[in-house]
Amino acid sequence: MQPLAPPARDVKGRPPIYGYMRAYDSTPEDEVMRDELRLFRWAQVEGYDLAAVYQELEEGSIAVLTELVEELKRNGDRMVVVPSVEHFGDSSLLQEHLWAYVVHTANAEVFEAVGPR
Repeated sequence: MQPLAPPARDVKGRPPIYGYMRAYDSTPEDEVMRDELRLFRWAQVEGYDLAAVYQELEEGSIAVLTELVEELKRNGDRMVVVPSVEHFGDSSLLQEHLWAYVVHTANAEVFEAVGPR
């Protein structure tokens, strides 16, 4: 196993973090915007650069989550933030499974944007 390289940093020296959230057609636009803002603010407060937000648009799909995991594996970045664990699914079993999928497949850390660490 190769040692992990340190994450790239933005011009202010902040490491990148990627957001993931559900944004289905049935989700009200103000809720989507509130979740995006929550991710951005959390990243700022915690000292990260929110590099991109991946939005799952199709209900029941994890295609965008899979795309995010592949991007993390490709670029070597290792951090993901979600507005809440519920963005991984409605059941606790699915939430735990998808959280573990990101952690183990991309060797990443996952955070909930629910307050300062």
